Amino acid sequence: VVREQLYNYLLDTYRENDLQFESYDMSELSSRLAYDGDWQAYFGYIADCLHRYSSQRDKQKGEAYVHGFTLAMTSQNRFYHPILEQDTQAGYADIFLLPLTEIYKDMEHSYIIELKYAKGKDSNERVEQLRCEAIKQDNRYAASKTVRNNIGNTTLQRIVVVYRGTEMAVCEEVID
Repeated sequence: VVREQLYNYLLDTYRENDLQFESYDMSELSSRLAYDGDWQAYFGYIADCLHRYSSQRDKQKGEAYVHGFTLAMTSQNRFYHPILEQDTQAGYADIFLLPLTEIYKDMEHSYIIELKYAKGKDSNERVEQLRCEAIKQDNRYAASKTVRNNIGNTTLQRIVVVYRGTEMAVCEEVID
């Protein structure tokens, strides 16, 4: 319930402050994510907005704020239904971008995003530890029946994102 309230608060604040993609940019980034697998530009844009538009009060909310902001941004993508903490029998994926293949039959990519959060003063070693944890979790989630049954014919890409405060410290694809 609290997570849902935070998500709605962030989405409302996002809209009230006109913090939205330009329609061309939104369409272009979303399309490249779905059809070209260009996740770097998409998540880079989210990180830039998170850093640029976060107030000091927002930063104090820490991990819940980062997760909520990311979910609010991904919910605007017309090609996916973002599912927060999708039960995968192997745990809970932070965000599963469920491809809307019944609408976009030629879509090529789906995503599991494992988000980790380090406090602003945490060391590089802590960031690396979180990155390694995220990789292990992404691998478990990707192998689950729940995910495999919901990606259709898309290529599943596993993305690890680690924030240190509101700065993106790591954003990489997990490759076998």
